[in-house]
Amino acid sequence: MSYRKLYEFAQTPEAYDGKQYLSRNALRDKAQELTGKTVKHARMGVDVLKVRGLWISMSNQKHHLVQQFGCNVIVTQRELNRCWERFVFVKELMHLFDSQDGHTQTSEQFEHLLGEFSSLEVGESAQWQSDARAVWRALALFCTEDNRKVFAAQRRAVMISDYDIALRLKIPEFHVPKLMSTNYLRVLETILDD
Repeated sequence: MSYRKLYEFAQTPEAYDGKQYLSRNALRDKAQELTGKTVKHARMGVDVLKVRGLWISMSNQKHHLVQQFGCNVIVTQRELNRCWERFVFVKELMHLFDSQDGHTQTSEQFEHLLGEFSSLEVGESAQWQSDARAVWRALALFCTEDNRKVFAAQRRAVMISDYDIALRLKIPEFHVPKLMSTNYLRVLETILDD
């Protein structure tokens, strides 16, 4: 159940299926194949100031969406634009690769996690660490390393903007600086070894 295998898949032309960007459905299908777990998607009116998406684990049998769908559920805020929804969906999908201790099991844990997100401090809970890892895991899937190197060189030469990169990758511009950061490869090594 290795994230590394999903990352390696995302580096291949096969994953792109002739498109210039990687389909979230291709990632979902491959993640489901690798983990043997099913995921459904629901759009709901969640408070976008607090969260853009939620992962509801199949182990949370009391949750009405798990009862309705009978599997893991990704909830995204219904008002997100396509790039944000795509990113949030894949970020939540990355929780398929987490251990159970990274999942938020209770409303108290969820409230604590929201508090950690709103703080200026780095969170210490397993749930916060899981969510941070999920952001980096998702980001790494949306751009092949070869393309990332090209974008980074063009960006340094001021030939391309973060907005241009975001448009090509169909991700929020907000996340492009992470993808281009000098510590990206170090973070990538860490998440590939999880």
